[in-house]
Formats: sequence, structure tokens, C-alpha cells
Amino acid sequence: MSDFIYEQLEEAIILKEFFSNERLPSERELSTLFNCSRLALREALAALEQHGLIEKRLGAKGGTFVLPTTKRSNHRSSSEIKSSWKDLMDIFEYRSIIEPEAARLAALRISDEELDSLQVILDQSQHQLIEREEFRSLDVKFHLLIGRASGNTYLERAIRKIRTLINPALDLMPYSNEVKTKTITDHKHLLAALHERNSTLTKEMMFNHIHGSTEAISNQFSKHSITNDET
Repeated sequence: MSDFIYEQLEEAIILKEFFSNERLPSERELSTLFNCSRLALREALAALEQHGLIEKRLGAKGGTFVLPTTKRSNHRSSSEIKSSWKDLMDIFEYRSIIEPEAARLAALRISDEELDSLQVILDQSQHQLIEREEFRSLDVKFHLLIGRASGNTYLERAIRKIRTLINPALDLMPYSNEVKTKTITDHKHLLAALHERNSTLTKEMMFNHIHGSTEAISNQFSKHSITNDET
């Protein structure tokens, strides 16, 4: 049970459904949510703390808080990234198949309410003073919502799993106006294609967006000799 709780909370944190520096619900609330014992919950929380995803803070405003995942990702060594490089590229290849197809279906099935929600996410991401963690959180929400709008539960679950696996790598990317502008522009084009209910264009836009992210990550890691033999 503690492994299940760990996996669910880890996914929620990596997908930024719990925001950085956000306090988790109390042990009593989490025990009720997972219908588990306090012991199983505490074992899961201890494992999350050990892996640098949460920390316990004392005092009147204390509790269990989520740590920035970008901070955790940036502490990974080059050798750790290198050892998982082939697997990471396989995941991005898998993503280039799954997400464009989900986007194609979303163009045919998306509701007006979901389109409005995507617009809200896009508007929030364009705030001039937005910080890295919030921007990354909104990026994840944008993609997950398109996955849900596909109307296919299996595609939606696959996208959640993919994002859980690639988010640590995406968190390593530089945060700059150039990166923000490119992401926002791509999202604007995706949303416009969804509004037009143009399934072919939406699929193409999503594929190009993912391809650009993959290339950017490859270039970033290459700068640090991640893909080359190191001593």
C-alpha cells in the first residue's frame, strides 16, 4: 500500500499537480483519501522525503511541503542522465506517436468548456513575471488537458505516464524568454487548430512541437557531454 501511495503522490508532484512549496494535506486527510493506515502513509512520505520530493517543516506554519522538482532535477549527475539517455529518447519517440494522435482526436471531440480552459492556461502562461515552476506547471496542464479532451482514457493515461517520465528532463532545460516565447507560440497555434476543429493540422502542430522539445533537450544535454563517453 505504501508503494502505491508513493507512486500516486510522486506522479502528482512531478506533474506539478501539487505546486512547489505547497503544503500537502494533513496525514489524516491523506489517510482518508487513500483509505489506508497512518503507518502505510508515513512510509510513503518517508520515501518521498528521501528522494528529495518533499520536506517536513516545523513551527506554527509547518507541515509537509513539496520541494521544487527543478531543484531536484538539477542535482542529478551527468552519469545518471547518461545512463538513462537511450530510455529517455525511446520515451520521446513514443510521445511523438501518442500525443499527436491524442491531439487529432481532441480536435474532433473537444468541448467548448475545455477550449476555454486551455485559453485560461495559455493566458496565465503569458504573464510577464511568471516564474519557472509556475510556467512549467501550466505547460503540463495544457498537454494533459488536450490528452483528456481526446476522449480516450488509454491515451490520457499514456500521456500522464509519459509526462511523469520526461518532466525531470524538461525541468533541466534553461528558463529564458526565448524558451517561453517558443512554448507559448506553439501552444497558441495548437489552440487555434483545436478551435478550427482541424484534426490534421492539430496533429501536425503537436508533432512539430514535440519534435522541437526533443531537439532542444538533445542539444542541451550534448553541451554537457551527456551523450558522449565520459571519464
